[in-house]
Amino acid sequence: MAHSTPKDPMAKPVLIGGLVLIGAAVAVLVSNLFSTIEKNSTKGAEDTSMQAAAAEINLAPIGKVNAVDKSVAKAARSGEAVYNAVCTSCHSAGVLGAPKIDDKAAWAPRVGNGLDGLMKNAINGLNSMPARGGDPTITDEELTNAVVYMTGKAGHDLSSQVKKAAAPAAQESMAGMSGMAAAPAQESMAGMSGMAAAPAQEGMAGMSGMAAAPAQEGMAGMSGMAAAPAQAAAPAAAVDGAKIYKATCFSCHDVGVANSPKLGDKAAWSARIAAGNDAMYSNALNGKGAMPAKGGNAALSDAEIKAAVDYMVAQSK
Repeated sequence: MAHSTPKDPMAKPVLIGGLVLIGAAVAVLVSNLFSTIEKNSTKGAEDTSMQAAAAEINLAPIGKVNAVDKSVAKAARSGEAVYNAVCTSCHSAGVLGAPKIDDKAAWAPRVGNGLDGLMKNAINGLNSMPARGGDPTITDEELTNAVVYMTGKAGHDLSSQVKKAAAPAAQESMAGMSGMAAAPAQESMAGMSGMAAAPAQEGMAGMSGMAAAPAQEGMAGMSGMAAAPAQAAAPAAAVDGAKIYKATCFSCHDVGVANSPKLGDKAAWSARIAAGNDAMYSNALNGKGAMPAKGGNAALSDAEIKAAVDYMVAQSK
């Protein structure tokens, strides 16, 4: 007798549901696999910018060496440049009787002493004027240029009294003339007495050349070293108050000209500091008493004047 199993009506739907679930799980796993591969893969060329920057820093030089030819003397500053850097603080406003740059009558009796007399006073100082205007780095040539410039602006021409510094050229010219003049005589002597004189003359010429060259190079080097501090002008990101002070304000505030407070004098500065920075800035920018506006140097910016005031205050607290 055959046995028959009745059909389960839920068997087919359960089977189909199971297959769907398995298919969905496989789809999710495949999707996650591709997503992981996508996120962890490298597209295009590798970015090496950080490694290149690090290598550039490591290979950067740690210092610089500047070669200077000491045999070449730097050109002296013009009279106008020296006046604007040092002399303007007093001669633009006539501080303590200093002759103003455009006052012909005030300069007349001084010009009567000639350029040599003016240079003597400028080099050694006179009354309230310090030696070399208070800047020892100014060379005699630059000081001469400044004196000729100021007197020229006042209508007095002293350029004809300037002694031209042409010593090297004169020496070369004399050496050339001496060589030319000596040659015929030497040849004549050599012809009369043989060549005995030639070695001695060559030795003397060699010794003369060797002795003159180091001296001239030394003088040129000293000239270059003296001019360098005055001409060097290193660029700065911020205003350097000390630099402005040393270029303009020092001529009065170093020695207390016209009762100006000396740098570092706490007692003289205390009342001014108590009045506040704005009051000190205003006095420096607009002038007060014998002090001209901006110390007599109108080319200075407000920021530079304020930086100089800040420097003096910091040094006098």
